[in-house]
Amino acid sequence: MKASQSVRRASGEGLPNLPWYSCWLESQLSQQPKELYACVEGFDEEARGGSFDRIKPLYVRISDIIISNDSPSVNNIVEKLLEDGSILASEEVQGLQSAMDLVFSMIGWQTMLYRPDVFSSPPSQFCIADEMDGHRGESHICLKQSRASSSKRLPDFLLGFGLMLPPRNYHTFEDDEEIKIFNRLKSIDPSILNAHLLTTIGGITVSWSDCLACHLELDKNSRTLYIFRYPSFCLATLKNQSADGNVRSVIHSCASDVPSNTHWASSQDVTELLQEIILSYRLLFGKHLKSRKLFRKLHPFKHVPFDGRDDFLSKVCGENELDPSLGIGERDNYELARDFPHLRARLVRLSAYLDERKPRSWKELWLDNRDSASWLTFWAVIIIGGIGLILAFLQVVLQIVQLAMAVRQPNL
Repeated sequence: MKASQSVRRASGEGLPNLPWYSCWLESQLSQQPKELYACVEGFDEEARGGSFDRIKPLYVRISDIIISNDSPSVNNIVEKLLEDGSILASEEVQGLQSAMDLVFSMIGWQTMLYRPDVFSSPPSQFCIADEMDGHRGESHICLKQSRASSSKRLPDFLLGFGLMLPPRNYHTFEDDEEIKIFNRLKSIDPSILNAHLLTTIGGITVSWSDCLACHLELDKNSRTLYIFRYPSFCLATLKNQSADGNVRSVIHSCASDVPSNTHWASSQDVTELLQEIILSYRLLFGKHLKSRKLFRKLHPFKHVPFDGRDDFLSKVCGENELDPSLGIGERDNYELARDFPHLRARLVRLSAYLDERKPRSWKELWLDNRDSASWLTFWAVIIIGGIGLILAFLQVVLQIVQLAMAVRQPNL
């Protein structure tokens, strides 16, 4: 019981040092059924409307277990929590399931790779929320998997839902033409791939997501681009370095330590992925004037309490220049294999989608300046040709007037 008391006295030091995160976490906790907290001693309905002081120490303890152990399984984490008295669970199946569901939920909230869907979870399965309105992108291919997978190490367990942490230069394209485009497209720049062009020429609607894994997922059928709206989570995680220079976090502990694993990110890959996510906001919004203006018209935190909003999103998307101390390696032109190896496939998909879209009105023709040489040539021909037609028309009118005057003159 001494260990249990120690856990209860623990503060929220394991929580990310982000103003919005506590508000966001409390919102997630309040949406869950009361049965999820059956294993938490002293947690009742009245506590659900409070500060969740009973849950935050457990959050910290779960974080410590994940970081200090070599990719533990959900079962391993539950066992350690039971051993030190952090949770109380009867030996009945229902009691253990409640403990596993809570740990499963905490992992999702700590990594922001998914949100649990306990309401839809049958006794034999784990379920995650549908973040993309029915679309099954590479990050969330499956929303359910067997509860038996709780014995797997975290990288293998999470892979059961989808490619939440992609390795370098990995893609899931099956179409030969898409594979050719992936291999052919070497670089991109903000002038030809940005939010302004995607929304005007591509007809794309931006959907802001709470899920990091869904960042830059594109649903072609609904023309929806999903963008993670809490970039400061990535920045805060990257700053959480240990004395040896390595980043220590729960999401890094979900990386694979198997060199031969080509389907899941390593710890270094996770660091690079978080850097790329931050940089992608600059590509799509920050480095393009019309895209910055577009962002100011969007409402990424609509219906979200003021305390739950990430101010860094406005800076990274709405400002032309960022503080150099942030270490965001901005460029005028980005090489995909160097600057976006983990988001490469998603950016290639966006670029290919935009290339397929052709302007369908004079307004779109004017806005579509992806190929500046062709754009200038086209409008030069239109303008010069238009002026030529106007002059030719005026010349015809003058000739008609002169002819009319000449016909009338002999009669005078």
